[in-house]
Amino acid sequence: MIIDSKGKLFGKISIIDILILAVIIAGTAGVWHMFFRSSGGAVIGRTPDTIVIKFYGEKAPDYAVDAVQIGDLARDFDRGTSFGNVTDIVTGESVTYVETADGKVVQSSTPNYSSFYFTVEGTGTLNDVGTVTIGGYEYAVGRTLTLRFGKAVVQGRIYSIDKKE
Repeated sequence: MIIDSKGKLFGKISIIDILILAVIIAGTAGVWHMFFRSSGGAVIGRTPDTIVIKFYGEKAPDYAVDAVQIGDLARDFDRGTSFGNVTDIVTGESVTYVETADGKVVQSSTPNYSSFYFTVEGTGTLNDVGTVTIGGYEYAVGRTLTLRFGKAVVQGRIYSIDKKE
């Protein structure tokens, strides 16, 4: 029999010993991942690239958009990943879609809100599928994020990811 009457595997190793060993291995792997994952966006065997990421937001409060300055550090608010520094700011009217009385949906704007394009230059590793790895996380065009630019926090999406020429 594989497990004998004393609960030992092949008469030598206890199932409890195996479970304890599995927990130790899982814990060690978790600690290794936490302390040794790449913080600069490097992928093993690949040289990090200088990248340009453009973020877009349809509607953010004017005071938050106005607080963003050239040179501010751009971060993923939830993960803490640093994307780099803001190199360009373009703002416009906010974009909101509303339904008219006759049932049509039209584009409108909301007072005291703006749309924005924030261009950020930083370091990451471009992947073969067009995504970028930064701080051990993969980011793709279209991803919605809570973004921190200096002292401002806004909701936005990744509009484009390009390698700096």
